[in-house]
Amino acid sequence: MKRILCLIDTLGMGGAERQMIGLALFLKQNGYHVDLITYCEHDFYSELVQKYVIGSVTLHTKNNKWSKLYAIRKYIKETGGYDWMIAYKDGPTIIGCILKMFGGKFRLIASERNTTQCLSLKDKVKFFLYRWADYVVPNAYAQEKFIRTNFPKLSQSVTTITNFTDTDYFVPIAQPTNKKFIIMTVARVARQKNVSNYLEAIKRLKEDGLTNVHFDWYGDVQTKEETYGDMCFKKRFELGIEDMIDFHPATTEILKHYQNCDVFCLPSIYEGFPNVVCEAMSCGKPIVCSRVCDNPHIVQENQNGIFFTPTDVNSIYEGLKYIINMPKEDLQIWGKYSREIAESLFSKKAFFQKYIKLIESL
Repeated sequence: MKRILCLIDTLGMGGAERQMIGLALFLKQNGYHVDLITYCEHDFYSELVQKYVIGSVTLHTKNNKWSKLYAIRKYIKETGGYDWMIAYKDGPTIIGCILKMFGGKFRLIASERNTTQCLSLKDKVKFFLYRWADYVVPNAYAQEKFIRTNFPKLSQSVTTITNFTDTDYFVPIAQPTNKKFIIMTVARVARQKNVSNYLEAIKRLKEDGLTNVHFDWYGDVQTKEETYGDMCFKKRFELGIEDMIDFHPATTEILKHYQNCDVFCLPSIYEGFPNVVCEAMSCGKPIVCSRVCDNPHIVQENQNGIFFTPTDVNSIYEGLKYIINMPKEDLQIWGKYSREIAESLFSKKAFFQKYIKLIESL
């Protein structure tokens, strides 16, 4: 039985965390010994881990990279070692590479969970360290292209595995009968998610008299972006749109909100492979989102959704206005096609089999 360590910084709210839990469960169900290791005290998905009976350990470390590195190295040694480490997100992938560089005996899959917009010094160090990874696995084709273009020496080890969606769980219900047209977003409150421009576009809608619509945003403020979060919450009142948009805390009961909205919107400046768009599509919802990264691989323009330019407030406004004014029958057709795309593209089976192929290849 191969022993696999799944390493991620936290089980806080996020698509990467949910994908990691699903991967750990599948590997366990297929006969692998799996331990899920974190080193930050966030347990948004703790109930899900307990439900799936996945072995999960949070290592208590100081808030610096060397303490985390030492704690993980010590844990691996004390537990008898692993055949593979699967690391999600930048911190864990860097830790995995450094451990390998200093003699770690495990094979390493370093998973890229976002798209690189510009090469910072940290990014350059990370991609340098990836030479010690056996596989570099982006979850977005846009990121694979970026790596092959900018770091051609990694080309042989790069392979994209897009996210899965549980289409048996995220299912449509009968068409909602909301008093107002509900547009929903699920995302952290962060600069990447483009909250400020989104609020400006909503103000334009109100100025046009399109007030029979309500926006619901589900997600907590991203760590270290508290100032931006406060600015957005204040801006909602400064623009006079507090009656049109509500911010809600992150919730594990997100399914019912997907099912009860009319349209799903993700206004991000950049994304990886957006879980929330896939989940909304699986629930049979039309999509309005940014034309960035892998979104055009997922959403079919004028068939189940439309795109806008996230840095252009007018473009966001026009996209929202267009979908708000669409005939109800057309929205239903778009929603039905969203579900069909989800069933064909976001297969759990394909996701898991690609990981097993990598694990069994060496």
